[in-house]
Amino acid sequence: MSNLGTRLSIAWKAAVGIFNDDSAKQAHGLLSGMWPAGIGDAPTTGARERVAAYADMPWLHALADKVASAFAAVEWTVSYPAREGRAVRMKALQRARGAARRQSLIRALPPDVEMVKLDEHPLLDVLDGGNPLMTGLSVRKVTALHWDLEGEAFWLKERNGLGVPVSAWPLPPDWVRSTPTPTGPYYRVGFRGWQGPIPETEILWLPNHNPANPYGRGTGLARALADELETDEYAARHIRQQFLNQARPDFVVYPGEDKETWSQTERDRVEQQWADQHQGFWRAFRPRFAGKKLGIYEFTQTDNRSLQLVQLREFNADLVRKIWGVPPEIMGIVGPGSSRATVAWSSYIFAKWVLVPRLEMFRALLQERLAPEYDERLIVDYVSPVDEDADFQLEVLQANPAAWTIDEWRARGGGAPLPDGQGQVFLVPFNLQPMEDFGAMPLPPGDGSVEMDLAHLQHDEAAVLRRLRRRGAPLGRR
Repeated sequence: MSNLGTRLSIAWKAAVGIFNDDSAKQAHGLLSGMWPAGIGDAPTTGARERVAAYADMPWLHALADKVASAFAAVEWTVSYPAREGRAVRMKALQRARGAARRQSLIRALPPDVEMVKLDEHPLLDVLDGGNPLMTGLSVRKVTALHWDLEGEAFWLKERNGLGVPVSAWPLPPDWVRSTPTPTGPYYRVGFRGWQGPIPETEILWLPNHNPANPYGRGTGLARALADELETDEYAARHIRQQFLNQARPDFVVYPGEDKETWSQTERDRVEQQWADQHQGFWRAFRPRFAGKKLGIYEFTQTDNRSLQLVQLREFNADLVRKIWGVPPEIMGIVGPGSSRATVAWSSYIFAKWVLVPRLEMFRALLQERLAPEYDERLIVDYVSPVDEDADFQLEVLQANPAAWTIDEWRARGGGAPLPDGQGQVFLVPFNLQPMEDFGAMPLPPGDGSVEMDLAHLQHDEAAVLRRLRRRGAPLGRR
């Protein structure tokens, strides 16, 4: 697709990266002023704990996993526009936002331009092949989790012998100790005792920008919901602790009023008798008979109802789900008001307002930062997860059934096309004729006068009535 000059241009851009020699002078010196020491921003406090909370907090795990799994399951495509068999670059199509908008631009392409979809390409290998330790699906899922939990995702590129990226290795945000600057165009990465600089050209960075500092590290949902998530975790631990000893007994037995103290032998004997008579499942609720008065002090136990821990956990879970934007039916929460229609509408909301914004952010990164390393004319896109409105589509079909072929009707019902092109026909009503303009409409037989036209119409009506009478059809009085 590209000649030698194009390949050299792409290689030069990949070698230069975001920052070049003039970067420090850009925006009136703003870039150099943001990092006066030449050191990039470090991870935000608690970054590792927020990402690790995915494995410890069940509700956070369920929500983030649902979104990340749906994100990872979306199919990606790579194509390019071609005119007379030669690839061309269409910036408007590359910059278009939204799958529907891009498909609209593709349908409006000139007749001499066609879209060529690639079945094999190194960029597809990066998206679908992952790396030697992870499948492409796993790489995309981990990327979505990093982006949601901490607000930024990093891909380390692996290149082949020709310098072309062929694999991607996701890096946890806390592993990236500092980001590039104009005077230090590299990422500093460290984990498990290893630390070293990696050129900025070898890492893709997708941040969810923090408006307080849009040039720094990203910010994610787990950080915004930190208090709610910790409150739910503490409530769960409190309930768990009630099943343990809590370092205190339920009650204390002591001598009655007739005796101030017990000897060690007497105390051990009473304790042993109590355990023998009441310890174990089969001795539950057995009465106790004593030969002398005993004093018993019972400790007050605070139950979950007085603390309203159940209601607190339900409130926090519902709040976290709403902040994430996930409808309850997507999480399997079906209430009295749920129906087939609400479930279908929830799937539409989930795809339209949860998945698509994330997919568009990721597509923009791939289109602007990764695709040019292969060829500037490539178009990166995804198969939209938004299902078409079935009711609306049916209304469109029923508005003019003759405008659709038999095979198109069969496809709407999930059927296969008819063999030998039999379904490539239109079922047009017998009384309809295609006309380019109303002036070409044929006149009924006659001399064209109004009287003759009316006579012919009355004659036709009388002929129709006679045929209906012969068939025995009931006719009312006019």
